[in-house]
Amino acid sequence: MTTRSSLVRRACQDYRQYLRVILEPAMRDLLIEAKARRATLHHVFGANLFIAHAVDYVYAIRNAYGITENRRDFVREFDGLFSVGGSRLGDRKFELIDAINNALKHIRLDPKRYRDVEGRYGPISFQSLFEQDGRVLCLLDGYRFDYVSAVLAPAGRALTDWDFEDDAQIRRFARGDGDFVVDYYGAEDALMESNEPADAIDQMIAACNPRCSHCGEGEEDCVCAEYVFAGEQGEFEPRFRADFDFDAVMSRISGAYSPRN
Repeated sequence: MTTRSSLVRRACQDYRQYLRVILEPAMRDLLIEAKARRATLHHVFGANLFIAHAVDYVYAIRNAYGITENRRDFVREFDGLFSVGGSRLGDRKFELIDAINNALKHIRLDPKRYRDVEGRYGPISFQSLFEQDGRVLCLLDGYRFDYVSAVLAPAGRALTDWDFEDDAQIRRFARGDGDFVVDYYGAEDALMESNEPADAIDQMIAACNPRCSHCGEGEEDCVCAEYVFAGEQGEFEPRFRADFDFDAVMSRISGAYSPRN
């Protein structure tokens, strides 16, 4: 008889392999093409499919662990459970990913089955995505945005931004009870943690040039203002580091600096 522990172990191993050989390389290739403004529909639909099916692998782990839930409810709650960044689409990115994937499979969504999703975005079909100037945009009722930067990139990071050491970590991730928070600063962390005076100017430059909270680009490269979300024009919204100590850095830049009162 197959025990629960063996089912969980097998589900974790399946997910680990899926990440390694399918999702991680697919997302890596997609982001390279998107950054170079060479994104195409087949790149995006492929990555969208792989992310949508990654949800099924996580769902399988939860089922093996004995968590009883409806897949549709799980997809709807996925953003909140798994630290999906960006707030342009609230906590509904995986729901949209799942809908786009099923629209590709079925040409158009069944309006009865996807009443909530289409009530939010209007009718969804595979034609909701289209290429324009090296980007793949998503056009829905009241929405027009870069599908990679607004949806796939943050969703992909929420799934692949971890170096799982063992099955125990994967189980914690799948249950949503671990401290798995996407690090949006990444390469800046080592620099910003330094107390060396030689790094102070670079720290100040980094702190004064934040990236957009939604697309991850700097202000000069952010194109959120070209897009529409829920009927409102987007804009550059800087993500400032809450841990930046202005006075400490200024003191390392200049010994004559006097901290503010």
